[in-house]
Amino acid sequence: MISPNESPEVKRAEALFDARREYEALWETAYRFIAPERAVFFRNESRSPNEVGDEIFDSTAIDSAERLTNLIMSGLTPPWARWFRLQPGASIRDPQLREQLRPLLELAEDKMLSVLRQSNFYQELQPLLLDRIVGGTGALKLAPTGTRLRFKSRPLAEVAIHEDNAGEVTEVALRYKLSLRDLQTAYPDRIPPDWVRKQPRDDRRDKLVYELHVRDPADGIWAHRVVLKETGTILEQDSSLHPRMFVTRWSKVPGSAYGRGPGLRVLADVRALNKLKELSLKNAALTVSGVFLVADDGVVNPYTLVLEPGARIPVAENNVNSPPIAELPTSRRFDVSEWSMDELRNSIKSVFMNDQFQPLGRTPLSATEVAERTRVLAQDMGATIARLQYELLVPVLRAVFAWLAERGELPPELEIDDTTLQLEFVSQLAQAQWAQDVQNILQMAGYAIQFGEFDARAGLAVDSHAALRKIAELQAVPSEVMRTEQEIAEIMEQQQQAQAMMEGEGDGVE
Repeated sequence: MISPNESPEVKRAEALFDARREYEALWETAYRFIAPERAVFFRNESRSPNEVGDEIFDSTAIDSAERLTNLIMSGLTPPWARWFRLQPGASIRDPQLREQLRPLLELAEDKMLSVLRQSNFYQELQPLLLDRIVGGTGALKLAPTGTRLRFKSRPLAEVAIHEDNAGEVTEVALRYKLSLRDLQTAYPDRIPPDWVRKQPRDDRRDKLVYELHVRDPADGIWAHRVVLKETGTILEQDSSLHPRMFVTRWSKVPGSAYGRGPGLRVLADVRALNKLKELSLKNAALTVSGVFLVADDGVVNPYTLVLEPGARIPVAENNVNSPPIAELPTSRRFDVSEWSMDELRNSIKSVFMNDQFQPLGRTPLSATEVAERTRVLAQDMGATIARLQYELLVPVLRAVFAWLAERGELPPELEIDDTTLQLEFVSQLAQAQWAQDVQNILQMAGYAIQFGEFDARAGLAVDSHAALRKIAELQAVPSEVMRTEQEIAEIMEQQQQAQAMMEGEGDGVE
């Protein structure tokens, strides 16, 4: 057992958490108004989520953040549909070879999707996306256990990161507390016995644990360490080619490793709306219950004066012509506050992209309008979707593919490296980004037909067969509904033979 002051893992982890301290107050404020149940993770650990929630008077931001989370999940990684596919990489250019690989790659896709559905990936993806929206940064931990993969979304309050000069996250530190019982269950042979005997036997979570995940810049191998701070004992250590911690940012600010999400951008409007709603509710309560002036011979103490519904304020004397009890006039105009609140709500919904589709109950949108709005939404979120794919989805799918290859369920010679195999995303939002490519192909095919009416060579400029296959690829049409080149050739040959037989029979008729 070494002193925690001498443990390099503890020193490095604490240095990473010290470096992020300037952001903690901002994160706490954002979570307090947009995800109040998670705000207690930062500084006010003694406060309950209900106490934090008592400060919330308007739920527009909370609801909008949840809606954006669900929109990203259903549009990018729907659990009920195929949202990615494997394609032959850049080194495989032969069309016939690419078609031959298609069944094998679809089998690999099915196995990867099955592994993700059997794991808790989709359940843990939702809180990660919420962290990414509110605080700008989300973290997901991968823990292979036996025959299944397990994921765990780590709250932003527990995560500290460092990035290299290329902007890639190369160090991730986790900080959390466990009880003595949890430590003994998870690491029965690693905890120092002398230290255990000195600990009280209770279930308090007061044992601070650090996890450190560091990528070696030389070979790209990730080293994983779990350290008990009080003793400096390494509870777990291993290494892997693929990361166990995945960190993704909504957008980046130069000079900072942490991201900025829509929650931070709209925080000023959220706080203003919350305060305006609070004052409006208080004014409404005053209007309903009233505040009264009560004649009294004493002297009013301005330091103890409280204005609240039903309050009785002692005064030296009311007007002679007035009764002993008189009502105190209050502000009862809500038109200005309602107008301001509507403006703030619209601003918040716009930042959270919650105004793309009209509410249910109105005239339904046409399929063309829905497709166009989805394309606009994909364009508005293009940068953050690309970052989510690059920082989270692609590394997770590579790790899943490698895990299946290690178990012998996939050919070990294959690897998602963009050379032999590459990943493509085919969900609704991903396809919306390719809508322009589809329109360009259709437009060019239409031009070829028009020019072909007076120039036969121009009509042959576009290979309609290749264009149709490219559209099917962009639209993620299943390969089983598309005929191969060989099948098309056989059908055409059969049709020619049938045509020849019919013409021969016709020539024989007198």
